[in-house]
Amino acid sequence: MTAKKKLIKKWIPPVLLNALQIVNPGSIRLSGRYKCWDDAIAECKGYDQSIIFDKTLASALEVKNGSKPFERDSVLFDRIIYSWPILASLMWVAAQNSGKLRVLDFGGALGTSYFQNKKFIDHLSEVSWHIVEQPKLAELGNKYLKDDFLSFSSNIEDGFRFFSPNFVLLSSVLQYIEDPFNVIANLANRDVPVIALDRTPFLNEDQKTFIQKQSVPSQIYSASYPCYLFNENEITSAFRNYGYQLVESFHSFDKLSSKANWKGMIFKKT
Repeated sequence: MTAKKKLIKKWIPPVLLNALQIVNPGSIRLSGRYKCWDDAIAECKGYDQSIIFDKTLASALEVKNGSKPFERDSVLFDRIIYSWPILASLMWVAAQNSGKLRVLDFGGALGTSYFQNKKFIDHLSEVSWHIVEQPKLAELGNKYLKDDFLSFSSNIEDGFRFFSPNFVLLSSVLQYIEDPFNVIANLANRDVPVIALDRTPFLNEDQKTFIQKQSVPSQIYSASYPCYLFNENEITSAFRNYGYQLVESFHSFDKLSSKANWKGMIFKKT
């Protein structure tokens, strides 16, 4: 297995992939059906990690410095594109905790969701936003973007050593991880009051969770990655097994396949 494929196996970064689906959703294809992650990896091309990181950092700094109001997956926008259900759930948690919001943002890049919601959460009595990301992104985040409210680390354990979150955010990340159910178990076992998913693909029909290859055409960026399409009942049951109740579900803006809907879910510890 090549070094690139080993890196993909560890953690698939959705940064460039999701950026392209915003700009040109018809350009990305989902194909194949794989029994396991390794089978999908064997047919994937990988990506140039340094280009993705450089572009993500440049875009995040433009937002932090006020040059642009919003970036998502390294793409800059002239207006903020909100996930209103996620913002509502953030404020809902803060309202139950005397205005205190402590977020662990797993796979949160360089602060996309933090800066996206900043104008609202800035008015809370206390905000801590900690992002768990790949080591290189965590390093860049702590060097260039960390402030009194925003911080980064490269694993869940370090994140929980920083503080005790009352909200966990999983936005467009579970489908790109080799063992997403292990991540759910790791987080849910820590009894965080609320865990929210967003931009996650769920199958339209009652099929078992399976893996496809997600491809970007060479004229844009030659890359391909494994991507889970989840059975909704399997995800909700996984959370239920750890004592979480589904409070609400909603549709995300993403759309890559007629086989799946990209959705979000809000779970509360019972």
